[in-house]
Amino acid sequence: MLNFTDVTEFILLGLTSHQEWQVLFFVIFLAVYIVTVVGNIGMIMLIKISPQLNSPMYFFLSHLSFVDVWFSSNVTPKMLENLLSETKTISYAGCLVQCFFFIALVHVEIFILAVMAFDRYMAIGNPLLYDSKMSRAVCIRLISFPYIYGFLTSLAATLWTYGLYFCGRIEINHFYCADPPLIKMACAGTFVKEYTMIMPNFTDVTEFVLLGLASRQEFQVLFFVIFLVVYTITLLGNIGMIILISISPQLQSPMYFFLSHLSFVDVWFSSNVTPKMLENLLSETKTISYVGCLVQCYFFIALVHVEVYILAVMAFDRYMAICKPLLYGSRMSRIVCVRLISVPYVYGFSVSLICTLWTYGLYFCGNFEINHFYCADPPLIKIACGGVHIKEYTMIVIAGINFTYSLSVVLTSYTLIVVTVLRMHSAEGRKKAFSTCGSHLTAVTLFYGTLIFMYLRRPTEESVEQGKMVAVFYTTVIPMLNPMIYSLRNKDVREAVNKAIAKANVGQ
Repeated sequence: MLNFTDVTEFILLGLTSHQEWQVLFFVIFLAVYIVTVVGNIGMIMLIKISPQLNSPMYFFLSHLSFVDVWFSSNVTPKMLENLLSETKTISYAGCLVQCFFFIALVHVEIFILAVMAFDRYMAIGNPLLYDSKMSRAVCIRLISFPYIYGFLTSLAATLWTYGLYFCGRIEINHFYCADPPLIKMACAGTFVKEYTMIMPNFTDVTEFVLLGLASRQEFQVLFFVIFLVVYTITLLGNIGMIILISISPQLQSPMYFFLSHLSFVDVWFSSNVTPKMLENLLSETKTISYVGCLVQCYFFIALVHVEVYILAVMAFDRYMAICKPLLYGSRMSRIVCVRLISVPYVYGFSVSLICTLWTYGLYFCGNFEINHFYCADPPLIKIACGGVHIKEYTMIVIAGINFTYSLSVVLTSYTLIVVTVLRMHSAEGRKKAFSTCGSHLTAVTLFYGTLIFMYLRRPTEESVEQGKMVAVFYTTVIPMLNPMIYSLRNKDVREAVNKAIAKANVGQ
């Protein structure tokens, strides 16, 4: 569990211990809060209803007012309650929620102010281009960034707060839950939290050494040739599958639409790891920059999540095709397919950003040798000397939740498929139904099996060494095998390939 303290509530000591001042402070801050809420909501409504205020400047100002309302409401109501209360407590969960929204809204507000400054620059510095450059769509994109970045950053920061351990001390010397007083009273877990609050990463490392697959020099050229061939086949196979699906009329169904995205992800999945591995196999230094390591971690985690959920979506598609054939055409329309395939990308890259921020909080005390051929969480945790507690447990928890949920979708879909197929009277129908599922089940078994072996264990010397061998399989071999699995075991794909070849020969 991420937090290992038994504390259920905190006592907020407030602004002053003088009882006679409590009522005075209550009246003052109640008046200030009412003015804040009424003033900012009034500003939002005024901008909304006034045609002369429909410009980017006032659009951003309305969002600033919106954030100010919530910023004040996150702290003031609880402060007012405690000013007239004898207990002056806040629950542990309430404290974390207050920390989360405080950090999120601070980040949102400072970036909105930055966006407003940019808007003024465009209005004054480039007046002729202002209307076209600051269109409504552009303004919405600009204002979206502070919210997304602020809340994602706050989530990571709050999880670090969640890792603080309080040895019986529950008195916070403040009028709301804030990081500095919480760190001050905590007795463990403060090291990472304190430094990540001041500067997100506090290690002096600028690069890592990737030890690779083998230390014996005579194997390096052999490995280079093998993995270069595998990588070439991976690219040609998956890009060829994407092109084939896009040009073949008989492959214009949801199943092949999802398959083209699986191939697309496999190309990037393999390309995130293999080129650097090939470079290091022929290099003496075998290094990767710190930034390059984080980028590799980010895309690896993102693409893993995208792929497992695409496999889940493909299982759901097979369920709809076999179990609900009469509704398949309407329920799995092009719009529905686009929405279904969007979720893995949005979710995968969002989760990866949070996970990479935790990796960014790891502290390395001079040991920069990664026992792997790419930057992965388990070997990084193994060599880190600080910040490992939260990173290790969140890696296992997040991997466990996502693999369990996506695999549950796959297993549920195929359980229902098996039941439906067994009820079919036609042997030919059963054979056809199972043939459309066989390729997908093979891909699911290979991918999930290797990932579960890699990420649902605590990082030890033995597990890292074993994981390195398994990683070869899912980073290089599986992306190469997927096009073969789907083409060799699928009649429609084989026919599409034959037609494409025949068409090419006719064209010559």
